[in-house]
Amino acid sequence: MTINMKNILKGLAAAVCFSTMLTACTGKFEDFNTNQHEASQEQQEMDNLLTGALFRQLQRSVFIFADGTYLDSDYQVMYNLLADSYAGYLAPTIASNNGTHCGSYFMTESWRRAMFANKYVYAMQAWVSLEKTAQEQGLEHVSAMGKIMKVASMHQVADYYGPIPYSESGKSLTPAYDALDEVYAQFFEELGYAIDVLNEYKNSNASIFSKFDYVYGGDVTKWIKFANSLRLRLAMRVVYADEALAKAEAEKSLNDLTGVMTEASDIARLNKSLISYLHPTYEINVNFNDGDTQMGSSMDVYLNGYKDPRAAVYFKPAADGLYHGVRNGIHTTNWSSYRNAAGKVSAPNASNLSLTWLTASEVYFLRAEYAIRWGGNAQELYEKGIRVAFEEAGVSGADTYIADATSTPADFKDNVSNNSMAALSDVTIAWDNEAGFETKLEKIMTQKWLAIFPNGCEAWAEYRRTGYPQLLPVVNNDSDGAVSSALQIRRVPYPHDEYDTNPAGVSSGVAKLGGLDNCGTKLWWDKKPRN
Repeated sequence: MTINMKNILKGLAAAVCFSTMLTACTGKFEDFNTNQHEASQEQQEMDNLLTGALFRQLQRSVFIFADGTYLDSDYQVMYNLLADSYAGYLAPTIASNNGTHCGSYFMTESWRRAMFANKYVYAMQAWVSLEKTAQEQGLEHVSAMGKIMKVASMHQVADYYGPIPYSESGKSLTPAYDALDEVYAQFFEELGYAIDVLNEYKNSNASIFSKFDYVYGGDVTKWIKFANSLRLRLAMRVVYADEALAKAEAEKSLNDLTGVMTEASDIARLNKSLISYLHPTYEINVNFNDGDTQMGSSMDVYLNGYKDPRAAVYFKPAADGLYHGVRNGIHTTNWSSYRNAAGKVSAPNASNLSLTWLTASEVYFLRAEYAIRWGGNAQELYEKGIRVAFEEAGVSGADTYIADATSTPADFKDNVSNNSMAALSDVTIAWDNEAGFETKLEKIMTQKWLAIFPNGCEAWAEYRRTGYPQLLPVVNNDSDGAVSSALQIRRVPYPHDEYDTNPAGVSSGVAKLGGLDNCGTKLWWDKKPRN
């Protein structure tokens, strides 16, 4: 980092306006000047290390992990204990307030603030600096890459909270919040710009940041496919709020000359051949209290019911050789029966996981949804999505799985306590052209949910958007009436820090939210009618 980077970071932190966050993160800003990326100003100018380090920081911000700045425990409170739980993937088995915590909708402050306090600062300070360099030097391709990664990171923050400081980030000490529809409009604009720039740039046959790119090693074509696929993801996100916008943005990606991700090898992830790391869930389940999260009950229901061969890839069997999950929202002061050592429930098989941003299988399911809405061969796309998902997971048997017209989600049988519950869905796997729209949508969304594990951020957003897959509710709901157990949690409230340090900003956000700042208020794109 340059000598003045600390001032840039501090300025951006001030713009975020979290007093506690400032205290916590300022120390981390100091670390940026002493970590493995440190080099002299002369070296940075000679080798472009500053720009490359900022590029890498943006990549590391898409999913926070232990990288010398953050810890796997930061990942835990940002993703593992919230989105992964709300998506039905995992269940927190961590002691807090007699078993009450965010898993039962009692919003622990340190958990709910982590996405904003850590990820927001980390991503935006890197982007502000990278964009400044790009503009000063006329490097449109650098600006394009920065915008893609910024959107990849920041749409998670927006989908957590709703309105966020975006257009004024880094420009004001007390930034106003943009409404979520305005934030998404900026996402689409930035991605469109980036795709156009990179489509022109790729004709030069040059790479971008090949020495610093942890994902594609500088392959411009793959970055364009990722950007188009990300735009498609976000387009379908808004379909119930603005169908015309959703269709228009989706078509831009599908009609682009470079196109979207189509092969398993197109996967966007931190490539372990380019950067050495273990998925944070590994440490969480090996070194943290003998496992702080276990298989969620909904994963139990679908993996067991479908006899899904990915169960052995995603989770470790319990002592009886079977796969057992845990209901969210359990009240207990004794979690020993839910720990790995007890052998009664299944822990994530995290040693083989990568930090994955987006996959070709997800794209096929997005295209299948497009097809049932606006035309196309939905069955072909749906079945291709399953085949590619099996390839991505490294398992066989896709054809047999696709043809299964009888298996349905299994009833949940609690292997520890008395929290068993019947499955809420009887959806089968095999495609049925005669089925109604909602049945087809449920098939698509259920298979996408299974395919994109462990990306809880995306899975939770898609559950809120569509209502699928049908997830088991929490055992205990500690939201004081803010959340319907049937509808489940809709968002994460703003951190208290923001009310102390940027009251006008957060007030503007709440006003644009369109409801109370609690867990039950729906986001702008969460418009599908549900009981």
